[in-house]
Amino acid sequence: MQIATIMILLATLFLSGCAPKSGFLSEDTLYESALSYTKKGEIYNSLEMKASIVATYLNNTVIECKKKDREVFLIAVFIDEDSSDESKKGLLNPSYYITLEGKQPVDIEALPYDDDLIKIAPFRNRWSTYYKVMFEKSKSKTLTMEYGHLNYGKVTLLFSKEYAE
Repeated sequence: MQIATIMILLATLFLSGCAPKSGFLSEDTLYESALSYTKKGEIYNSLEMKASIVATYLNNTVIECKKKDREVFLIAVFIDEDSSDESKKGLLNPSYYITLEGKQPVDIEALPYDDDLIKIAPFRNRWSTYYKVMFEKSKSKTLTMEYGHLNYGKVTLLFSKEYAE
């Protein structure tokens, strides 16, 4: 009797490993997709980090961005000793620049920390400033983003996009 009970328990455990995952075991596909399209870069001066950028390419991640005629990114920026003036902070800091394929952004929208778009960001922190940034649509299969400082140099982020147009 005990052997039969043990055999039934083992068979149940063995077969339950093949069951579809649900509930707390389900995969977060939006997070995974965002993570695969996220790149990070840092600008240093004499071993001191001056700025950090985390950019997530949204066109292949968020449904609302898939059909846009623009390249859309969620960008988090942290700048050491950034301006206290909101109009010159983060991506709006005149000492820094950002380009995609050598072109300036078409639109930069500052986002509050509790914005729904930030919730999909793979890396979040309170020290960064978040933006939804749009660039002209590119026909290229890879996108080259540059974020730089006028004196400290730049960082280059490469994004691969699925070309489904």
